Amino acid sequence: MNDSYGKGYFLIANPVLPDPNFSRTVVLLCNHDEHGSFGLVINKEANIKPAEIFSGIDLLRSYNGRAYVGGPVSQSQMFYICRSEQAVPEMDQICPGVHLGMDWNFLESAMDRIPDPEKNIRFFLGYSGWGAGQLAGEMERLSWLTCKADESLVFEDNLDRVWPGAVKSLGKDYEYLVKAPVNPQWN
Repeated sequence: MNDSYGKGYFLIANPVLPDPNFSRTVVLLCNHDEHGSFGLVINKEANIKPAEIFSGIDLLRSYNGRAYVGGPVSQSQMFYICRSEQAVPEMDQICPGVHLGMDWNFLESAMDRIPDPEKNIRFFLGYSGWGAGQLAGEMERLSWLTCKADESLVFEDNLDRVWPGAVKSLGKDYEYLVKAPVNPQWN
């Protein structure tokens, strides 16, 4: 297993990970330092329509894209990521082609510069967070597999392809995990 991880990496849930919030998920790690880690689950659609979320925001009233669950922490807080080959100065580049936004004051500017916003901007409710040393402990328990993040998986339209695609990107030695049961008792 690749034990290096940090900003711009995927945390790929190992099938043995016991937390149901993260079963078969891929987390885009957006920040990682001695104080803790912050990321967004990229393959879990929210059970709420964007029109409901953005009803009070004129800029997004007509947005027809999906909303995602970024994680179990602070689900009333919203984040967005944009796909752009060009630098987006107001946003933090997480990996090549992927930029994180948290400031709603810059969203209008980003939407004007990002082609096809419904395809290239994604909104996340909540986030995945770990305190200092917590993620390292989960890594020691083999809860996560890691690899460098890839823009094409971050913006994959078919969410059912994200986790298997990330697992397969690790190489043939990991492909057997794709067939592992969600519940080990089903084995």
